[in-house]
Amino acid sequence: MNSSTVLPLAFLANPFASFTSAFGLDGISNLVSGPSTGGGSTCISGNIMLSVNTPGTNLRYEAPQDRMAVTESFVELFQADSTFGANAAAGGASVISGDYSIFVKLCLPSDPEILAQVKTVQLLTHGATLDYTYWDIAPGYSYVDVASAAGYATLSYDQLGVGKSDHPDPIQVVQATAQVAVTHELAGLLRDAELGGYRFDKVVGVGHSAGSTLTQGITTQYPHDFDAVILSGTSASADSVPLTMAAFNLINANTDPAPQFQHLPAGYLTQQSAVGIQFAFYRYPNFDEDAFLRQVAHKSTNTLGVLLTLGGIVAPSAEFTGPVDIVNGENDLVFCGGNCLHPTDQNSAALSIFYPAASEGSQTYIAAGAGHAIAAHKSGPDSFKHMIQFLQDNGL
Repeated sequence: MNSSTVLPLAFLANPFASFTSAFGLDGISNLVSGPSTGGGSTCISGNIMLSVNTPGTNLRYEAPQDRMAVTESFVELFQADSTFGANAAAGGASVISGDYSIFVKLCLPSDPEILAQVKTVQLLTHGATLDYTYWDIAPGYSYVDVASAAGYATLSYDQLGVGKSDHPDPIQVVQATAQVAVTHELAGLLRDAELGGYRFDKVVGVGHSAGSTLTQGITTQYPHDFDAVILSGTSASADSVPLTMAAFNLINANTDPAPQFQHLPAGYLTQQSAVGIQFAFYRYPNFDEDAFLRQVAHKSTNTLGVLLTLGGIVAPSAEFTGPVDIVNGENDLVFCGGNCLHPTDQNSAALSIFYPAASEGSQTYIAAGAGHAIAAHKSGPDSFKHMIQFLQDNGL
């Protein structure tokens, strides 16, 4: 990692001050600097403007305005012989275009000697109803800190329509193709040294759940964006997604008591209760309860625009030839129905289906006893250790 050829000595001496200065010159607003939640990294966060111009879908669907209408939408979407999705997509193609503010958080090793050796940055993409905090939940459960200790930079962010990022139309703008476009732009900024002026030799895409679907979509559409990818909470099967949606009991976020949701229009959805989050994401008693409560406190939103278009970006990444790591909780409910080894190893199946040209350095890993949210389970540190070892095994 460098600005020109060598990391500035001023940055090594005072990373907060020089980092803030560098980012300020590159259009990041609302700057905040400080340690990671886990305490093992030096981080800077703020908002950047990204331009999006991408194909979309003119969804023939209006956001339901009350709780019963939201529920009925999912009943009809997942019923047998449903035509709900096809009818909604019958409006044909559209163009999603605009400038949007995206929240980003760049974290680096706090140890100057480790910092000086950083050459690879990991772009961390969270899952649906989560936000950037998934990657840095709590001390001991921070993938950001594990990556920093191993000599990696990380960039986590809130997807479009999530958390501290802009919240445009949840039906016609916040769609899966728009999320792919945002991720692609961020990868380009990291690749082209346009975030703070620091150049990284390698960029790795790391996704969780729907964030893995977006990351995999990048490797299909833009196979040269990433040198490697790590995908967690994903498989080639969506059979248990309807059960997950039922457990979530999604409601319009603006009817939730949380103050951060009150300004959102109908069509932005969140889980009604912590019970639904536990049912879908966690395996009792194998998770850290403090990490669970933190995730519940940071629950975020998904949109009907994304839910109705996410399947459209799923396709084999035939031209991606880098190494791939697929990591799932042993008892992931969302994508494995609660058992990722039944009726066969779901990780190996996903790797062969989605990445037929992946390098021989590709790996898979089952997180013992973990549910969907592997980062908050007691086996999370072991999962993180595996992910780092995968990168090191591949010279990244």
